[in-house]
Amino acid sequence: MGLYAAFMVGLITATMGGRPGMISGATGALAVVMVALVADHGVEYLFAAVVLMGVLQITAGAFRLGKFIRMVPHPVMLGFVNGLAIVIFLAQLGQFGIPGDTGWLQDTSLQGSILDVAWISGMPLYTMLGLVGLTMLIIQYLPKLTTAVPSSLVAIITVTLVATELS
Repeated sequence: MGLYAAFMVGLITATMGGRPGMISGATGALAVVMVALVADHGVEYLFAAVVLMGVLQITAGAFRLGKFIRMVPHPVMLGFVNGLAIVIFLAQLGQFGIPGDTGWLQDTSLQGSILDVAWISGMPLYTMLGLVGLTMLIIQYLPKLTTAVPSSLVAIITVTLVATELS
């Protein structure tokens, strides 16, 4: 649900104007926050949160508050983006296992954490690693052949089709 809402925010940002970095930056941060919002409070609050976010952004734009971003030091911005990358990475680790299905976890304080999973192995792991590798290759090398279409979009469509055929 968070990814759908973040996609819509990115689409609206792209059609209404902005910079190229605004789309991927906004959707990455929103996806992490919105998933937690839906998990804690339910999907009913997602629409209200997105509308409130839009109202706040329009208000900030009307009062020309964007100029104050210059006051934020560059290391703070890098720290925020790196922290966001870590949060997104940790959220994706759950795709590599089955939560709460371990027999080897002896430390009860770690139960419910990212270590409390039975990691996938064998063919499902190799399939996932192959799809990740294919995605990385498309994103890295397609721009060297053509820039007519975004390499990320081609990677998403290609890997989705391959995964659909494999399942």
